[in-house]
Amino acid sequence: MPQLDISTYISQLFWLAITFSALYVLVKGVILPRIGQTLENRHRRIAEDQEMAERLQRQAREIMEQTEALLAETRAKAQALVREEREKVSAEIEAMRKELEAALAAKIARAESELQTAKQAALKELEGTVGELAAEIAERVAGQRPSAKVLQAVASRLNEEG
Repeated sequence: MPQLDISTYISQLFWLAITFSALYVLVKGVILPRIGQTLENRHRRIAEDQEMAERLQRQAREIMEQTEALLAETRAKAQALVREEREKVSAEIEAMRKELEAALAAKIARAESELQTAKQAALKELEGTVGELAAEIAERVAGQRPSAKVLQAVASRLNEEG
């Protein structure tokens, strides 16, 4: 094996030093600056992204607060509208109820009046019918027609009881 030959050690060390120096210069002069620049770009981009994320987070928080305030205001307005409408509807219902009660009271009064009139008419008709019936019964039982004075007395007696 040629690497183990002692006579070639000096030339191997020479080429090792040249190769190591060339690689060192290449790594230090070209590769490391590029890696450093890439890392620096990456750190800068990460910092910018973090700043943007924080800014967007602040904006989102502000928008959320505005939305919550607007939502609370809208809820308050909606509750006020509902309360107003409820009061308005209650007032309308109360007015309609009063109108209905008045109409029913008028109908009841009219019906009571008609009932009283019908009752009076029925009583008068009944008086005449009872008088005639009493006269006819008395005529059949007694064999003669009672006088008008007797019929009037019977009618007045019925009026007192009825």
